[in-house]
Amino acid sequence: MTAGFLHRLDGWARDLLPTLTTVVFLILSTVRVPVAGFRTVAPAVVLIAVYHWAVHRPLLLPPSIIFAVGFVQDLMSGSPVGTGSLTLLAVYLAVLSQRRFLAGKPFPMVWWGFGLVATATFLAVWAVVSALSGVLLDPRETAFRGLVTIASYPLFAGLLLAVQRAFMGKT
Repeated sequence: MTAGFLHRLDGWARDLLPTLTTVVFLILSTVRVPVAGFRTVAPAVVLIAVYHWAVHRPLLLPPSIIFAVGFVQDLMSGSPVGTGSLTLLAVYLAVLSQRRFLAGKPFPMVWWGFGLVATATFLAVWAVVSALSGVLLDPRETAFRGLVTIASYPLFAGLLLAVQRAFMGKT
């Protein structure tokens, strides 16, 4: 193989890193854990991945991939089809619109931004699913999952940042 081909292959692999990590997080989110009720309180790791890449490398995670990941997530989780796709796309667009306030800022500010986005996301999903089901769902489960997601953001964002720095260089 020529050096030029290997260089292009390396570039493609780096460009695919946001997609690959988001898909890995999707798979992680669908792993069955033998703990009663775990799925209802597990952190929304795909949301964390979309937020992270929208802040740090938005052009490398295109909306078509986000839509596909959300669609697969809906199918695998039993959520109303389309809610995941629309939710993740809304998060991506919201973060893009505020990216200049988030990119390159200290971690606590980025985490605070995630907290706002996650809170709005969980409230919107709760309202939409309640409306679609015709029953006002108990908000405590959604609120707890939102808090778990926000609290676990440093762990998963740190992992994504380490992968990003290892394979793509500094942010």
